[in-house]
Amino acid sequence: MDKTMNITLNRLPARTWNRLKMNEAVVQNVKVPVAKGIQEKEEKNAGNYFSDGLKVHPANEEEKRFFANIETALGKDLDKLGEAFPIEVVECADEETGKEENKEKIIEKNEEKDGENNHLLVLPLTPDGQFGRYFLHVKKDSQMNVAVYCTSKETEVDSLFLQLKVYAEANARIDITVVQTVDKNVSVFSDIGGILEKNAAVNLVKMELGGKKVYSGVYMDLKGDFSSFEARIGYLGEEKQHLDMNYVARHHGRKTQSLMESSGVLDEDAFKLFRGTIDFVKGCSESVGNEKEDVLLFGENVVNQTIPLILCAEEDVEGNHGASIGELDEKTLFYLMSRGFTAEKAKKMIAKARLEAVAAQIKEDSVREKTRKYLEERL
Repeated sequence: MDKTMNITLNRLPARTWNRLKMNEAVVQNVKVPVAKGIQEKEEKNAGNYFSDGLKVHPANEEEKRFFANIETALGKDLDKLGEAFPIEVVECADEETGKEENKEKIIEKNEEKDGENNHLLVLPLTPDGQFGRYFLHVKKDSQMNVAVYCTSKETEVDSLFLQLKVYAEANARIDITVVQTVDKNVSVFSDIGGILEKNAAVNLVKMELGGKKVYSGVYMDLKGDFSSFEARIGYLGEEKQHLDMNYVARHHGRKTQSLMESSGVLDEDAFKLFRGTIDFVKGCSESVGNEKEDVLLFGENVVNQTIPLILCAEEDVEGNHGASIGELDEKTLFYLMSRGFTAEKAKKMIAKARLEAVAAQIKEDSVREKTRKYLEERL
């Protein structure tokens, strides 16, 4: 008999929405994933998807403790769900990072492609009942580019679990892309957390394009002075899809910067809750945080909930947040229909253009093209 858990995810850093019950997500009877076939999976993937500029190894005890202490957006319950699965540590293999002459070829599904960066990791993650747990350790003065594309077929699995935890040392930079286009019968649990030291930078592109129920989020702790975090988020909700997202930028260091921009489209009976928090901790003077969401509503029965939240314990900071929510402009629709488009085709063209603008920010060519192809076929 399958073991299940009731879990609480995506908690706001401060409980401010008690009456509307938007502070967190409670998920009942989540099937606990079973760690099976791990050895076969490791042997199959060994050496196939990593550039020569990276090394990957199982976490030792010290790395496991460090991993456990990195906070994420979905929270500790997801750690419990994945505790039976191994943690893979990804690091730069050499100290001479970022030099043009160090560019190497990467291998993806036995096809050679030129990488933009010799420290490139492509994880073609497909739901197979497993739980992907990766510790991305970006050492001092190094850079890394990580791309994850999650897809599935209808009969493969009930749930997808992915957890990325980042530790960016001083002057390190990491570009992260996570795109999921799983079947609409699959539940998605996609979680990221990170700690940034002095002058470190994390740039993220995250797109939620599939799934039945999606629980997704990012928690970045801007611990060091001058550290920065930028996130571009895209999402598409149709039919009865349920999207629950939680993004937190916590400013600890002085003169830190965060930017979280999300752009989404909701149609039919879709539900979406987006929590965006900028948290200014005492001592983070001269820090700047910006958060903005832009939502386009097509369906009459969609449910759209947005929580733009700023927490402030420091005076000398600048925080800006807001949300733009609207329907397709009648004049725009009339213009497109006068040019031969049906109302349905006009809606899909506008939705695709909005999401392709987010996809254009993806650095890894193969993942960007897969995403564009998916949007072309779906919209």
